[in-house]
Amino acid sequence: MSRAIGSRYTVETSPQAVEYLTAVEDVLDSEEVQDLKYFAHHHSTTRFQHCLNVSYYSFLLCRKLGFDARQAARAGMLHDLYHSSPKCTKEHLRNHPRIALENARNNFDLSDVEEDVILKHMWPIRKGRPSYPESYVVMFTDKYIALIEYCAYIKQSAKHTIKKHK
Repeated sequence: MSRAIGSRYTVETSPQAVEYLTAVEDVLDSEEVQDLKYFAHHHSTTRFQHCLNVSYYSFLLCRKLGFDARQAARAGMLHDLYHSSPKCTKEHLRNHPRIALENARNNFDLSDVEEDVILKHMWPIRKGRPSYPESYVVMFTDKYIALIEYCAYIKQSAKHTIKKHK
């Protein structure tokens, strides 16, 4: 599968692998989620890898904090479930959670917590404060992971620029 960004382990070999993979098994195995591998995200990764990063770290955080790690992991894998490559505009930032939720509802049975996580992961850009602790964990994890992914892109671009000028 994949290594979550910043992790020493692949997801399959982490100490929590069995528990994590059991939580997201039906989501990971779906064609809709696998198709996210074909869409770039945050310049340096794919949408699938981004969702895996958010899902895995949200799972670990919720597990440590005593929240529902399974629901956070599932919703983390589905929070950006859309199959297009739109420009990153304010409109896109506000609208993509609704699109992701519609796509997730069409393909999976979702709990109220999972729906809240998906719909509200872009707060405060999108109106509607999260209603569950798992929603806050995924929201903050998503922002943290996006920052790391963007920094990886900047680092990669800088290396390419330096190499080009030598």
